[in-house]
Amino acid sequence: FILWFGWYGFNAGSAFSISSQSKAKITSLAAVNTTLAAASGAVTSLFINLIVTERYTGEATYDLMKCVNGCLAGLVAITGGCAVVEPWAAVITGSIAGILYLCTSLLLVRLCLDDAVDAIPVHMSNGMWGLIAVGLFA
Repeated sequence: FILWFGWYGFNAGSAFSISSQSKAKITSLAAVNTTLAAASGAVTSLFINLIVTERYTGEATYDLMKCVNGCLAGLVAITGGCAVVEPWAAVITGSIAGILYLCTSLLLVRLCLDDAVDAIPVHMSNGMWGLIAVGLFA
């Protein structure tokens, strides 16, 4: 969650360089969207993984690593459009990022590709989703 805090400096802090009357509005929108996308990515990946794990093993377990990586997936996905999308779109972007993270992670396991920290599902797939999301929701 330290990265989540640092993302505010990246997303909202970047808006401080704007020389416009609406600098405060853009900065606050970037901060709100950063929060919403990260939280929705974390919650979505946590509970989708809970449901999938329960279906496969018969025992429901919460996986904190899936939650934290879902949070990072939401952060990566919203970075491109944090200042130009509405808050409802940030929730959708983060939720889809959490699901996309889980699917890509399972795909790498199925393909026998080693990614110990799930960097490819978090950054590559959700970076691409973030680019698409800006075009869809901005």
